[in-house]
Amino acid sequence: MGQLQRFYRHEHEWHTIAQQLKLTPCPHCQKVGTLNRHGKLYGCDECHPSNKTVRGRRLFCSNRNKHRRGCGRTFSVWQADKIHRLSLTAGALWQFLLRVAAGTVIAASHADSRRSDRTWQRLWKRFNLGQSPIRIALDKRCQPPQLPTSHRPADQTIAHLQAAFPQANCPITAFQHTLQTFFV
Repeated sequence: MGQLQRFYRHEHEWHTIAQQLKLTPCPHCQKVGTLNRHGKLYGCDECHPSNKTVRGRRLFCSNRNKHRRGCGRTFSVWQADKIHRLSLTAGALWQFLLRVAAGTVIAASHADSRRSDRTWQRLWKRFNLGQSPIRIALDKRCQPPQLPTSHRPADQTIAHLQAAFPQANCPITAFQHTLQTFFV
C-alpha cells in the first residue's frame, strides 16, 4: 500500500482509508498490519462554540500483539476543511484572507462579529509567519502568478493559492487534501 492519507474530504473517503488500515504502514515505525481506529477527534463548532464537532479521526499503532508489535503511538487523520488548532473551518479562513486582501485586517475582522479583533490579528500573524512553507508547497504544484511588486506578500500567496487550485471552492481545503499537509 502507499503512504497513509493524512486528510480526507468526507465520510466516504474516511471509510476507504479505514478499510485499508491493515495494509498501510504506521507513519512512525513503518510496521504494516498494526493500525487500528482509535476514536474521533473533536473540537469546538465554528457556529456554536458550546457544541462539539468531529475534526478528524485518531489512529493507534497497536503494540499489544505478540507477533506484530507496533510502536504504540497515536496520530490523527484530519478532515480537510478543518484547520489545526483553530475552531474556524478552512472556508471561514479563506473568506477572511480574501477580505484582508481587499482591505485591512481590522476591516476584515469587523465582518465576523463572533470573534474579537485580537483573534483575527493572531490569525493574520499566524498566516504571515506561515507563508514561506505555504509558498514552497505551492511552488511544487504550479508557478506563482505574475503580480505587480507593489502587492503585499500575503496578496501574492493568496493569488498563488487561487492559481494552484482554480476549480476549488476553498483553495485551503484543496491545499490540505492535495498536498497532505496543514495550511497554517
